[in-house]
Amino acid sequence: MKKLTILVPTDFSEISLKALRVAGKMATLVDGKVSVLYSFEKNRYERSDSSIETAKEDLDALVSSHLDASVKGECLVSEHKPVDAIIDVAKEYDLVVMSSHGRTGISKLMLGSVTEKVVRLSKPPVLVVKNEDSLFPLNKILVTTDFSQNAKNSYGLAAKLAELSDASIHLLYAVTYHSTEPATHLEAYVRTKEKKFRSYVERYFPSIADRVTYEAKLTKKSAHEFITRHISDNEYNLVVMATLGRTGLDYLKMGSTTGTVIRNVDTNVIITNPVTGPDWNEVAEENVEED
Repeated sequence: MKKLTILVPTDFSEISLKALRVAGKMATLVDGKVSVLYSFEKNRYERSDSSIETAKEDLDALVSSHLDASVKGECLVSEHKPVDAIIDVAKEYDLVVMSSHGRTGISKLMLGSVTEKVVRLSKPPVLVVKNEDSLFPLNKILVTTDFSQNAKNSYGLAAKLAELSDASIHLLYAVTYHSTEPATHLEAYVRTKEKKFRSYVERYFPSIADRVTYEAKLTKKSAHEFITRHISDNEYNLVVMATLGRTGLDYLKMGSTTGTVIRNVDTNVIITNPVTGPDWNEVAEENVEED
């Protein structure tokens, strides 16, 4: 497996340190490295002698006190605005790890403007840390899907994390329906999706097939309500989801399934979007024809 390179943006707040500590544990799991990025804004930096040089010194001291030397990567300081800096630098990394909100602190039903924008625009997947203490040991992963290509972009990373941690994976598809729909039609539809799930296990999760379960579940609730309840009723360490990202609606404000779920669960979530690279699925996709 390729070594995972991880980027952690920080604003020196305690909240952002949660992401740094989680990234360190993740790097240990995957034999990777963690680089930390600070967006330097002189009017917000606490030291009276603030400068790029002092920011770099303080960042290095912060990282050294929270990361083991074996997983420490680069300490990066940018003069660009936080979102611009993160999106630009993240292009060279495999995973971004961020806390659910930053310096100012906001409602649990919000992620914070920087995190929201990074989730939508980041090329690599973004791990949003909601509960630092519940991620490791990584034993149980939920992967939601709508069978789209974007959803497939998340399978490879989930599979590799499960391989390294011996975690189990549960694949979930919420089949929303109305009471007026014929029962035989719904049953046939569910069987079709379960058949597709079986082929996906063989294609994307061959080395851990014995630890992968799946279900296409009928529900009269909205997809986000069903998934949120499912997560609440099961003790997952990690949820892996896909979203429309930059090409679709501003999902965190418009209330799509992924955005609504992220805001309403306390479980750690990895999000992929259409610009997420195909690297994680390359092995699974070799010599396999598309559906």
